[in-house]
Order: sequence, then C-alpha cells, then structure tokens
Amino acid sequence: MPLVRSNSRAAEARERGTRAFLDAAEASVAEGTSYSEISIGDLAARAGFSRASFYAYFTDKRALAVAIAERFERDLGAQVDGWLAGEDGGPVRDTVERVAQVFEQRRGAALLLAEAATYDPEVRALWRALHERFEVRIGAWISRADPDAEPAAVHARAFTLAWSTQATLVEHLSGRDHVDPAVTEALAQQWSAGLGTAGG
Repeated sequence: MPLVRSNSRAAEARERGTRAFLDAAEASVAEGTSYSEISIGDLAARAGFSRASFYAYFTDKRALAVAIAERFERDLGAQVDGWLAGEDGGPVRDTVERVAQVFEQRRGAALLLAEAATYDPEVRALWRALHERFEVRIGAWISRADPDAEPAAVHARAFTLAWSTQATLVEHLSGRDHVDPAVTEALAQQWSAGLGTAGG
C-alpha cells in the first residue's frame, strides 16, 4: 500500500508539473511573445522550476507544443463531439459559442499552435491531423443532416468549416482576449449553411 500511495503522489506531482509548463507556454504567447522567442529557461522560471527540470517533462519545445495540441483537442472535443455525433440536438449557435469559448480560454494554445505550424513540420503535421479528425466528425454530421449530398461535397464542406473556423478565431483573437459576438454569429450562419440546416 505505501508503494501505491508513493506512485500516486509521484503521478500527481508529474501531472502538476506538466500542467505548469503548458500553462506557462500558453500564458507567454497570450501576452504577445512569439513561441519561437521563448527560451526553455523562460518557461521553467514562469512554471516555477529550474531550467534543468524542463527535461524531466519534455524532450524539447516541440514536445511541449505537442502536449499543448493534445490538451487543446481534448478541450475542443469535449464541447463538440456529442453534438457532432448527434447526441446533443442543440442549436448550431450554442455549439459555435462553446467552440469560441474554448478558443478564448485556450487563446495562448491556439496562437502558439498556429504560429509553430508555420515553421515546424512536426507541429504542422499535428495541427493538420487535428483538423482532419474534426473534419471526419463534421462530415458525418453533414451526411446525416443531408443524406443526398455527394461525398466530395461533404468533404469540401467539412474541410471548409474546420479550417475557416480555426483561422477566423485565431486571427480574431490575435489582437484581443474575447470573441466578438458578431463573429460568433457569422460563424454560426456559416455552419448552418455548411451543415445544411435552416438557421442557427
């Protein structure tokens, strides 16, 4: 039993440390610092660790970015997966608002990943794969809502919704902390049209 408690405490400590580094990176980018300019020493200091401690959690900044992407995808999926799977019949606008809230709450993550994807091939591939996973779910939703739609049209609509939503919110939040309700409304209208629904 003592060994079990010890292992549990170690796991909890590691989780806290990992979260501290993720939060430090996101906060730094949200404050306007480019991820490429943030040193490991800066991240460690902000997280409350020594520089050497960083390597107990991540091999490099790329690995940290990967972990940030995974957390971002979990948070986003928690808000939309049920709706896209048909388990939640709520209005389109409500779901788009929840998506916008995730981008607000994880603003630093969204900005960091969009930036790193422009110069890091591994992060770019990860960012693309994240979008593709959502494209599959969006496509399934469109096929249920519009069973007569051709597969190519379904794919095109899903692709457009996934990428244009991300690009709009990232660009919009690059200079502000909150999503303007007018932008949310515009996205909701785009989703309603793309999903083949009448109104939000």
